[in-house]
Amino acid sequence: MEPHSSTHSGQPLDIAWTGKGSNFVGLGFKIFFLKIITLFLYHFWGKTEVRKRLWNNVRVNNEPLEYTGTGMELFLGFLIVMFAVFLPLILAIVGLQLWLGENHPGAIAGIIVIYLFMIYLVGVAIYNANRYRLSRTQWRGIRGALKGSAWRYAWTTFWTSLVALISFGLAVPWQSIKLQKIITDNTHFGEMPMKFTGTSKSLYKYYFVPWIGFLIGLGVLFILIKPLFDQLIALQLSGIPNPEQMFFIQLKMIGYYIVFILFLAVVYAWYQSKYYNYVAEHTQFSNGSFALTTTAGGLIWITLSNFLIVMFSLSILTPVAIARLFGYFVNNLSFNGTVDIASIEQSSQNLSKTGEGLAEGFDVSSF
Repeated sequence: MEPHSSTHSGQPLDIAWTGKGSNFVGLGFKIFFLKIITLFLYHFWGKTEVRKRLWNNVRVNNEPLEYTGTGMELFLGFLIVMFAVFLPLILAIVGLQLWLGENHPGAIAGIIVIYLFMIYLVGVAIYNANRYRLSRTQWRGIRGALKGSAWRYAWTTFWTSLVALISFGLAVPWQSIKLQKIITDNTHFGEMPMKFTGTSKSLYKYYFVPWIGFLIGLGVLFILIKPLFDQLIALQLSGIPNPEQMFFIQLKMIGYYIVFILFLAVVYAWYQSKYYNYVAEHTQFSNGSFALTTTAGGLIWITLSNFLIVMFSLSILTPVAIARLFGYFVNNLSFNGTVDIASIEQSSQNLSKTGEGLAEGFDVSSF
């Protein structure tokens, strides 16, 4: 059905997902087989095939998105990063140890600087991976773009992570919103920009739930574990330890840890759903904004079921898990308002000739 038009405010956007996770089963086996016979080299082409299938199943006003990246671009990007970035850094670490000695203060200081630089590069990798994927995403022949500086984003990631660490996690919503604003404000479809209007202040009423929950849960865990730990110590010091009794005590401790982790997963999923929905709501594009309706239950179910799919298939069905997650978010995504589609011009940003090599090297590419 053709979207409604307006003479002054453009057209509404209807976003839909037409795929099914089961449609990716055959692709999962194909990629697995080709990875085996090519000694993992097909990984880059397999990732490209998955993306092409995912993008094609996203329809905006009944027209599919198109992914135009290639496996060769990803492969060349990986090679360049391996030989131009990682190999020199590894050689620098080994060279410092051979030249000054492993325990020399100068060698230790130099290695710390190198590791800090590698942590800094993770931010560069994340930003450039987003830039590459957007530049290879088209709709009606118009491609996306991520402008701005990856180095600025990486620096912001680096120092805000330190603040989050020093604040015992209290600065996490502030950091998340600050980084999201950099990404969104530099995101364009063609030459039409997006804008992020959210603030961290609105998120803290949600974030305090998992943050306080963690502290309470940790306290309860300590109260439950401490007597069991004392029993283990007493049995070991008695000189006549009872293996069966020790086993059941350890099993009980493991059970408490599992309950603690599950509790954290639930409260954190609740916050994450609020966060995702908030970010979408405050992402403006043309004459409207997005809306997302994820729930804690939905996130927990899709994450847990995907984990089981990947685990029991020995990772063969990873494309199925990716498609299910992708579909979950697209199915819950909508757009409120209109877009002046006719006024969108093609992006003037130059296309890179290689893919997200750093993201591959640090394994931070989400799909």
